[in-house]
Amino acid sequence: MRHLVFGDVHGNLDALEVVLAEGERRGAETYLFVGDLVGYGPCPLECIERLLPLQERGSLAWVPGNHELVVRGEVDPEGYTTEALETLAWTRRLLEANESAREFVAAPTLRAEVNNGIWLTHDSLAEPGRAGYHRWPQNAKSELACLRFEGGRICFYGHTHQMRAEFTAELGDVMMVPMEAHEGDGRDSHPLRPGPDALAWIGTGSVGFPTNPRRLAEFLIFDDKSWTVEKYATAYPREKARERVMKTLSAPCGRAVGEQIARWL
Repeated sequence: MRHLVFGDVHGNLDALEVVLAEGERRGAETYLFVGDLVGYGPCPLECIERLLPLQERGSLAWVPGNHELVVRGEVDPEGYTTEALETLAWTRRLLEANESAREFVAAPTLRAEVNNGIWLTHDSLAEPGRAGYHRWPQNAKSELACLRFEGGRICFYGHTHQMRAEFTAELGDVMMVPMEAHEGDGRDSHPLRPGPDALAWIGTGSVGFPTNPRRLAEFLIFDDKSWTVEKYATAYPREKARERVMKTLSAPCGRAVGEQIARWL
C-alpha cells in the first residue's frame, strides 16, 4: 500500500490541495498526517473540511501538532510568536462555532501506531508534546530506541519543517541519510530504503510553510510493500496563498500579522 505522508500544513489550503492531488497522482491510497493543520495560515476550517472525508472513509491517520494542542487548551503557548498567538486565538474562536471541526481537532492522540510497525508523532515518540526540535544526533538515537521498544520499524514526524532521515546502522549507531526531494513529474528514482533490520526516524518537511530555498510544498510517499520512502517537493500557487493571508487575517489578527505571515510563504 502506498501512503501519502505529510505534515505542517498550517492553514495553507492552496498548498494542501496541490499535495493531496500530487499524492493521488502518484498512487497514494491512504494518508498519514503528522500534525499542525492549523496555526499561521488563513484557512484552518477549510483544511479541516478537506481532511474530514478522508477520516470518515477510514483512509486518514493523524496526530495533533503543537498548534492543535494549543487550540485544545493542552499546551501553554508561552514564548510563541505574536503571529502564532493571534492566529491560534482566531482559530479557537472559529472552532467554537463549528462542532465537526472542533471534534476533528479534539480526536487524535499524541502518537499513533498505524500498522505493520509504522508510527506517527508530531515532535517526539519518546516524549510526545514536548515540542523539542531534533537538531542533534542524540535526539534521533533516543527516538529510535523508543521505536525499537515499541516494536516499530519506522516513525514519521513533523514540527521542524525540514525533511530529514536517520536510520540505525550496525552496532546500533545512528546514521543520517541524505534527503533530496524529487521535483517535477514522475516518481522519485532514489527513494530511501531502510534495510530489513534498520529502524527509521524520518521528518516529513512541511506542506504549508516549507523552509527549502524555493518554498516548494513537501511530502513523502511511503510504500509499505517495498518499504521505501519517496521524497517530493512541488510548486503551489504562492501568490494566491499570500493574497488569501492578507485578505483573511488582516481584520481578525491585525495587518502586521498578515504581512509577516505573507512574507514567510
